[in-house]
Amino acid sequence: MKIRRMVLGPVETNCYIFCDEARGEAAVIDPAADHRSIIRAAEEAGCEIVKIILTHGHYDHIGGLRGLLDECKRAELYAHTKGAQVLGNMGISLCCEIGRKKETFVPDVTVSDGDVIPFGGSGFEVIYTPGHTIDSMCLKFENVVFCGDTVFRFSIGRTDLPTGDFNQEIKSIKTKILVLDDSTQLCPGHGEATTVGEERRYNPYLRD
Repeated sequence: MKIRRMVLGPVETNCYIFCDEARGEAAVIDPAADHRSIIRAAEEAGCEIVKIILTHGHYDHIGGLRGLLDECKRAELYAHTKGAQVLGNMGISLCCEIGRKKETFVPDVTVSDGDVIPFGGSGFEVIYTPGHTIDSMCLKFENVVFCGDTVFRFSIGRTDLPTGDFNQEIKSIKTKILVLDDSTQLCPGHGEATTVGEERRYNPYLRD
């Protein structure tokens, strides 16, 4: 299994590409932009993109989504059950802003807290973490959590956008993320990776 991070788009969003070379399949978390670069990365590993998973539906995490869906015929789009509300409303996804693609989407598969999206002989465990948006979720793969814009290194995702809720976000992080082992790696939607232990000790938003 190869995992590659690509930093894409105008606000440097992290896109993660999982390549299961044994099966020749790839899964993409948050196709931020430049779908051709994402496809090329998968092809270089000899893999075909079969799953696209969104941590949430904001414009900067879906910039390359249309291109992937058009060109990757086997790819299915996974989002939280509340994702349809975000992906189908440009005022919430923020695709309505000037200079952005005016797009809406409908997930092929919706998931809920505790579900497992199978991939590579194991899968992504869904951890529902509303707060940044109503559809925000994290994805646990072995000892790594891909946490979108829920928590960043020594910070948290903003909550002043549509469907954001600061108190809910803090609750989500404390009850769903900080309960994990300190060694658990956190890979956010922007910026560098961190760990549960580091955030417990040094994140100013999470101190009691």
